[in-house]
Amino acid sequence: MADTAIKCNEKARSRSEPPGRPPRNRAVMKHSDVLGGLDYLAADYHRQNFSKHVHNEYLIGLIERGVHDVWCRGEVWHAGSGTVATFAPGEPHFGGAGDDLGWSQKIFYVPECLIRQVLEEGQIGPGTIDFKSPFQENVAVAHGLTALWRLLEHEHSSALEIEEYLIRFLRYVFAEAGGSRVAERKLVPPRFRAVRDFIHAHSAEVLQLAALAALAGCSKATLIDGFKAHFGLPPTRYLIQVRIDQARRLLRRGQQVAEVAVAVGFADQSHLTRHFKAVLGVTPARYLSV
Repeated sequence: MADTAIKCNEKARSRSEPPGRPPRNRAVMKHSDVLGGLDYLAADYHRQNFSKHVHNEYLIGLIERGVHDVWCRGEVWHAGSGTVATFAPGEPHFGGAGDDLGWSQKIFYVPECLIRQVLEEGQIGPGTIDFKSPFQENVAVAHGLTALWRLLEHEHSSALEIEEYLIRFLRYVFAEAGGSRVAERKLVPPRFRAVRDFIHAHSAEVLQLAALAALAGCSKATLIDGFKAHFGLPPTRYLIQVRIDQARRLLRRGQQVAEVAVAVGFADQSHLTRHFKAVLGVTPARYLSV
């Protein structure tokens, strides 16, 4: 494991839940329209597993209690209480509880366009700014994330106040935890780019791997390996991710969960719910819940 990996608390691992009925997960995700919009999640997990996925946004958050085990960058990271999570768009990862007691977290999903706006796009050049590590130990950033949550949740906070705080705070986060260089996007071969664009254009339809491979002019195995190498996920899981992102947009417009499920290409509401929760850690019914 890398030196920067967060070490787990072995004593915490040895504890077990008290007898009786297992505790339930509690999670809710909300949306703010400031600076173009961002989602934010508060969760207390006891039995939650995240499937391998990526986010189109920056993920910046705080582990408040317990231990969250996450596979990322070829190894498992043990993120304990007080650890700051920092993921750039397109970073594949998956994980779950690090011990029997689960963990609590607050996560902010910040669109890349918002980050570029805050950091002044003309000064940072092309590409996505990476983070030095997917997890950081930084008390000031941790406190800042807690303050941001309180500001977003306070009914009397003005949009101006939130925007000013976000601009100052996000600049500080990238100064503290951002990578030392601007990571240029990988040059994606045209055939894999064509498959990605086709998936986005036809995501609500029933897609066949054979048809996608024919579009790319290669075998199914070559498509799976090549697509995953450039986009972090194989085509099937990428399609699920696209559908989930579209579902979030429709839910923000006020559409009902059952309608959204069919509109984005899932078989039914339960199918959407299962995948939505496995990627975002919250059900569609709790997305935007007050």
